[in-house]
Amino acid sequence: MHPPMQTSPEHAASPRGTDRRRLLGMITAALAVGVIPEAWLAEAAYAAPAWNRPFDKWIPITAGFGMRTDPITGESRMHYGTDYSASGILGYPIRACAAGTVSVGYNAAGFGHYATVTHADGWRTLYGHMREAPVVGSGTQVAAGQHLGNVGSTGRSTGPHLHLEITQNGAYHNPESILAGAPYAGAPGNPPSILTKDGLMYLIWSTGGTGYLVTPNRVIGLRSMAHYNLFKRIINSNQAAAQPEVFNALEIDQINAYLNGTVPA
Repeated sequence: MHPPMQTSPEHAASPRGTDRRRLLGMITAALAVGVIPEAWLAEAAYAAPAWNRPFDKWIPITAGFGMRTDPITGESRMHYGTDYSASGILGYPIRACAAGTVSVGYNAAGFGHYATVTHADGWRTLYGHMREAPVVGSGTQVAAGQHLGNVGSTGRSTGPHLHLEITQNGAYHNPESILAGAPYAGAPGNPPSILTKDGLMYLIWSTGGTGYLVTPNRVIGLRSMAHYNLFKRIINSNQAAAQPEVFNALEIDQINAYLNGTVPA
């Protein structure tokens, strides 16, 4: 069972009729000639979420994405997500797969207590059959790995499990294909003090394989894709007011090196 999908605001055109994908292309072209209009930077953002898994440890998959025999009716029907379950899982914390904005609901004939998180670039995750109402409310900004609720068996369910769905602009994807290689959700922590939530830090990755960090004062070329992904995590983390992602000492040194104008190791 599925709550109705809505058109994501990230996928909508800007007031001037330029969508985000075209905008990022224009910014990349402008970087090549050293011209970066402020109006473009005000709307720029990275293009995809930084994913982690919905738990802080391995939980077995009990039903995958695709056609299956419905456990209640015995009919063959499409399963639009992945089910995770194990002995003793009732009440285990479910964590956001990426930063975004929460919406919560209840559907007795479907997902029971559930939460959806809207992420960057039209992506959305849904977490179904929670034991009770999610611990965060609609409109809450959450960080990757933040606690959303607890595993339960509410709604149309035959036992305690998490039903996870991942969509982009309304199209369903196999969660395991999206989360392949993603880390387990980390413990919440504090980002480096040099970072703020002022919305003035952006990432661009050009088709030529060059990454840029855009700050209010300058454009900084990034040394590697790993460093690009590090700053993507920072932006994800700073979308949330509580429980942001942990950064280790080496990562903080790399961040400071870039922001101080030196190339990190």
